[in-house]
Amino acid sequence: MTKKRILIIGDSYMSADTFHTAFRARGLDADVETVVPASPTIDTSTIREFEGDPAQVARLVSGYEVVVLHAAPVTAAVLDAAPELRLVGCARGGPVNIDISAAKSRGVSVTTTPGKNADAVADLTIGFLISLLRNVPASLRDVDDRIRAGRPLAESTFEGARWFGRELSTTTLGLVGYGNVARLVAARARALGTRVIAYDPFVDASTIADAEILGDLNELFAKSDVVSVHARATADNRGMVAAEQFRAMPRGSLFINTARESLVDEHDLLAALTSGQLGGAALDVNEPDGPWRELVALPNLVLTPHLAGATHETLRRGAEMLASEVEAFLAGDALRWER
Repeated sequence: MTKKRILIIGDSYMSADTFHTAFRARGLDADVETVVPASPTIDTSTIREFEGDPAQVARLVSGYEVVVLHAAPVTAAVLDAAPELRLVGCARGGPVNIDISAAKSRGVSVTTTPGKNADAVADLTIGFLISLLRNVPASLRDVDDRIRAGRPLAESTFEGARWFGRELSTTTLGLVGYGNVARLVAARARALGTRVIAYDPFVDASTIADAEILGDLNELFAKSDVVSVHARATADNRGMVAAEQFRAMPRGSLFINTARESLVDEHDLLAALTSGQLGGAALDVNEPDGPWRELVALPNLVLTPHLAGATHETLRRGAEMLASEVEAFLAGDALRWER
């Protein structure tokens, strides 16, 4: 194996072993450490969504040329503790746990793993789509109520009449954003007979042959039976889906968000669900200070704890992507996913 100063830092979500397996497969030798959840003892104002104390990470990275991680925090203080550091590899699409500006100012490259979880998120989106179209959330709550009350699950051969739904082949799915995840969702949906339309102001519609790209967000909502959000969250698009968009939808339509919670005004979502304007919703995320208690009480809502990308394949893919980037870096080649 090639001996280089490479450090792998695992965490509770992505283990060091996952990284190490991918690195060994490419003949890359690396030291291994793991951070644990801890309150930070130094400034973390420039980063977010991290695990571990930057002070611990600063002690770990000293002397290394390459550091590979998932959730460990990398602040200016961490970078200053490792003057030999030249590359940080982060197994996330958005390296919000790394102070990118501080890294660049110190000549440290940062590379990431965009799209590593796209297949996983697309799979869950289709699962949500079918679940909502067939009234699975409400029917499951009814089953639970019956079991608790000691009643049979089906009291009549014709019990299904309470849960009439729709088939995929009669449904128009509207996608907000048409990037990596949305395109995989579109391919899966079309294979099931669903019509797909999309809105993405950053996509040249003339280059897209597999979906109709609309130029107006409200038009997308008005023409969709189900809308699924797949936009990248930025400071400019917080609450981009709100009351105006929900009002544009046909009454009883459905809504899915497997992207970021900040993209949706969840108070307006709650109002649309309770009024019947929306017939159901599925959320893989929710605002910590949003009306989640009220939302989760609704029978026509699916709420999961940010698990869309949580597959073994996603972890392996991320580790393999970073191993290839480190290999390229050590060979003096260009990085494919440098930020």
